[in-house]
Amino acid sequence: MWDSNRILWEDDTPKPWEGYRIFDFHTHVYPPRIAAKAVGALNHFYSFVSEGSGTLEDLLEQSGYAGVNGMALLGVATNAGQVEQVNEGVLRSAAAARKEGFRTVAFIGMHQDYPYMSMELRRAKMLGAKGIKLHPDIQKVDVDDPRLCKLYALAKDFDLPICLHMGDNRGDYQYSSPDKLVKVANAFPQVRFVAAHFGAYRAWQESDQLAKLPNVWFDTSSTLGALRTERAMELIDLFGTHRFFFGTDYPVTTAQRELERFFRLPLSDEQRQAILWDNAARFLSL
Repeated sequence: MWDSNRILWEDDTPKPWEGYRIFDFHTHVYPPRIAAKAVGALNHFYSFVSEGSGTLEDLLEQSGYAGVNGMALLGVATNAGQVEQVNEGVLRSAAAARKEGFRTVAFIGMHQDYPYMSMELRRAKMLGAKGIKLHPDIQKVDVDDPRLCKLYALAKDFDLPICLHMGDNRGDYQYSSPDKLVKVANAFPQVRFVAAHFGAYRAWQESDQLAKLPNVWFDTSSTLGALRTERAMELIDLFGTHRFFFGTDYPVTTAQRELERFFRLPLSDEQRQAILWDNAARFLSL
């Protein structure tokens, strides 16, 4: 058996998810030289302890062991000066993961103060980027800030979906509250948004207002270890199974642990396969 803090199943124990194709829609990796520092900063920001080391090598090892077939690598730019370096890294990491046999796509990072948004989106899409990732709370920008509205308009032109960290139950971090995404999704109906963490990290009582937005999808990352099963099923029923993607939020947690949590949900085999692979495959044209 592997380290019990990271792996929940012995090698010879059948896993409940064997036979399913699995796509992890929500992962982050960092260059080895800064991975420990980046994960430490993440732990400090959210007051938790991440299970992964934050390196691509560790992500692929954990994903391969759990039987994950593919993943989305999400870049986050904490300041404007990081944008190009972050994007080079996530595109390079996605290419390296594909060489190892994983169906991998890159979502580039973008910052509200970056002055060359259009040029960078064009360059990244030419290099195979499949979307854009924003973390409003770390970037300290409201989802409906005019600087991001410029990005949303460009995302429409380049047909790039936007994955947003959503929600927080701390009063000082309301940059990504669901009511702000409601305004943006209505203002940009042709842009596809992914509201991470069941639509509102640790503020899931606010998620319901996203239900009637046809251009908003959701992922399961950083949620199933804290959200009551009954509430998770309420939200899946409310939003629709077809709008959910399985995600780990690696390095916060690992695929093995999140799959174990996911398979506690009383879903049908058809619903499980939709969330684990089919929805992402259709959304990303895999």
